[in-house]
Amino acid sequence: MSALNWDGAAALVMADINFTGAFRVLNQVMPQFLQRDAGHIVITGSLSGFRGLPGAIGYGASKAGVMALAESLYADLCRTGIQVQVANPGFIKTRLTEKNTFHMPFLMSPEEAADHMFKHMQSPRFKRSFPTLFSLLFRFSQFWPDWLYYRVFR
Repeated sequence: MSALNWDGAAALVMADINFTGAFRVLNQVMPQFLQRDAGHIVITGSLSGFRGLPGAIGYGASKAGVMALAESLYADLCRTGIQVQVANPGFIKTRLTEKNTFHMPFLMSPEEAADHMFKHMQSPRFKRSFPTLFSLLFRFSQFWPDWLYYRVFR
């Protein structure tokens, strides 16, 4: 959704699913994880959460929040028996991305994305962003000056 076509109700639904939905799930498992000092939390962020993108008002903002949530959990739990991971995929071919009218570079099949997720869950790493080449663009753009970033990503 673009700010030019503001739909507050749709933005709230997206934030509720992506962001507060993560808190609802955590609320169900954290007491038991903390009590037994064991557990495995895997949160799905998105490459769109690294910086604001055009047309990503609800989605990008909610994924940025989810990524910050994962980072805070990791910082708080890194010396416990609870493993925290975040995965940041790019475009995945789904019913939702089929509605997109723009070019989606490095579009992955659901099977490819699941393979990345499964490999990440088996690793000790905190963060994995994929596909690698596409993720580097987003990750390095965090260091670009705003004038350059918004010239490239308009």
